[in-house]
Amino acid sequence: MTKPIAFKNPHAVVQTWQVPFFIGGIRADQYLCLKIGRLSRTSAQKLIETGDFRAQHGPLKSSRRFFGGEFVELWHMPPDIVPDNPPKVEVIFENNDFVVINKPSDLVIHPTAKYLYHTLTYWFSQKYPLNTPHPCHRLDRETSGVMLAANNSKVQGQIKTAFMKGEVEKTYLAIVQGELKNSLDIKWPLALQGNRGLVRIRMIRDDENGLPSQTLVRPLYFDPISQLSLVECRPKTGRQHQIRAHLSIEGFPIIGDKLYFMGDEYFDDFTKHKAIKYPGHFRQALHAHTIAFKLFDKNYSFTAPFPPDLKKLLPFMTDAQWDLLATNQL
Repeated sequence: MTKPIAFKNPHAVVQTWQVPFFIGGIRADQYLCLKIGRLSRTSAQKLIETGDFRAQHGPLKSSRRFFGGEFVELWHMPPDIVPDNPPKVEVIFENNDFVVINKPSDLVIHPTAKYLYHTLTYWFSQKYPLNTPHPCHRLDRETSGVMLAANNSKVQGQIKTAFMKGEVEKTYLAIVQGELKNSLDIKWPLALQGNRGLVRIRMIRDDENGLPSQTLVRPLYFDPISQLSLVECRPKTGRQHQIRAHLSIEGFPIIGDKLYFMGDEYFDDFTKHKAIKYPGHFRQALHAHTIAFKLFDKNYSFTAPFPPDLKKLLPFMTDAQWDLLATNQL
């Protein structure tokens, strides 16, 4: 059965994004394969030929080379249906400028080839139909925790500028394999694996082509029975999969991480529905714990409570220790 062309279809979903400056000069078909990890070169060329993948100003050829900063569009038909039961999203704080929520795990931020309605952006559109907030940053689908969305373009611009300047402070909590005895200042440069491995979207240590990346990691608790550590991570840069990749490179992979804990072959099998056993936990044990920023000369700070499914991985932590963690004193 021939797949219908999505371009100009009134039911189609349009995703728009900017080609990163550091990969300027890449062919259109190669870039689309890089952006959509499981897409073959042949499939990418078909999407370009039909016009479903295009530059904002018009159609492309597969051989056309992008310049850094160029905007492109991907048209596709909705992959899912409106859920009967919308996801439970806790609103931590809201005012006229922004909304802070506690994102549950298994919820993507923006529409993808697999999800349209099971997304945070769709949830925002239903809860705030008259003035839909726009997410100011990203979290992986399996990562839970604090998320910030702006209520208007002026606030969105201010917050995104603060992110680019490193003026937004974020902390994450992760449960990793092994005992981390001392704090780490991880500065491995990171780059997309691309065609150098089985999984294109994996971030790897790359001293020649990698972008500067820094994560500060502090040990909080170690369970000698399970050999698991609870660690606090403070990313000073914002690379894709940065915390997951840095911890894995240092020998402390995050429990439940199907790519950086289990490796390329497992992740490839998992995406093809061949892997049936979860790596220690059904989702990666990573949680966005706090966010702090300044907006219009006022300082804000918010915390998302540590989720119950991750607490179960550390059954010997005492109530007193959990209380200290909740108040950022552990």
